[in-house]
Amino acid sequence: MSPSPVGPPSLSRRGLLKRGLFGGALLALGGGLLWTREGLSLPLPPEGLKVLGAREYATLQAMARRAFQPRDGWPDADTVRVAFLVDGLLAGLDPAVANEVKAVVGLFDNALAGLLFTGHVTPFSRLGPEAQDAVLESWRTSRLVFRRGGYHALRGLLYAAYYSHPAAMAATGYVAPEGFHVADAPVWRGPEDGPFAGSRGGTP
Repeated sequence: MSPSPVGPPSLSRRGLLKRGLFGGALLALGGGLLWTREGLSLPLPPEGLKVLGAREYATLQAMARRAFQPRDGWPDADTVRVAFLVDGLLAGLDPAVANEVKAVVGLFDNALAGLLFTGHVTPFSRLGPEAQDAVLESWRTSRLVFRRGGYHALRGLLYAAYYSHPAAMAATGYVAPEGFHVADAPVWRGPEDGPFAGSRGGTP
């Protein structure tokens, strides 16, 4: 079944990671010592970025490439420019929330965090596809609240950005009615227990 297009995920100033003391401490460390290895480098969009830095942009696009792989009838992550669209979504959020999202993205691509959580010293964005999928799955199923919460927050942003693109929206078969919009309509976030990259061969 094709999911409906989604809007920006619901995020609050209570924090994505501060629900766990370990998460807060790790983020504080991540601001300094954890940035030991360079991640993937991608050309920046010609329009520029409003919120994301170059490394955060590249990391989100690497995640999006696992979530929205090339297949018939659907645009891939690079066609949609998912990370660029996420940047636009973040620009519309409270700056405190946007900063927390950036912190989670940085932790995903951090070499020391990777060593602590998955045994990888290579930044996420430079891992091979199978290793990236394993890292994403480890965040999704982690016993640590801040990792699971961070995973679902980023997943929601990526899906919101992807389905906001006209080509992705058209692929679902959904036709938006003209001149009609319900601001308070529920936001579809997808199955809570679904894989980050969607079931292979199925709808993202």
